[in-house]
Amino acid sequence: MRVWVRLCEVAMMRMTQLLTIVLAGLLFAGPAGRAQNAPATVPAYANENGTDPAPLKLREVDGDVRGLGGDAMSGASVSLFTEQGHALVATTMSDKNGKFKFARVDKGLYRVVARVAGLCTANVPILVEGGLLAAHKLIITMQPKDIDTCSYGQAKR
Repeated sequence: MRVWVRLCEVAMMRMTQLLTIVLAGLLFAGPAGRAQNAPATVPAYANENGTDPAPLKLREVDGDVRGLGGDAMSGASVSLFTEQGHALVATTMSDKNGKFKFARVDKGLYRVVARVAGLCTANVPILVEGGLLAAHKLIITMQPKDIDTCSYGQAKR
């Protein structure tokens, strides 16, 4: 009987250790809702716009990153910042088809900042709202730095 009690105690200790390791891993894995393909470094806010365009009205924050010819740009760093204070909300990388998405973004004013090495940084003001007139996706077009206008965004249905 004593052997059986001791085996149960050891099993309980091992289960507690395993549970602690799993919970610690979940805790330190990062906040839920963050993009899964986040870059290793924390992106800084950047605005190379000569003048800021009016915010684009979107239902949700997802879209495509493309080059001037319309080709998908994979591996672009896409970050979401608050309009006031420019605090980083989330960041992700565009996939092999140039697509990106930020899940569960509250309504309000934000900035989407997209970066591709060697190209002008795109800084797109957006208004996330639930209205029927809001567009479905954001198309970001990346351009070289030496062109008169910088990279830009458009709302598409």
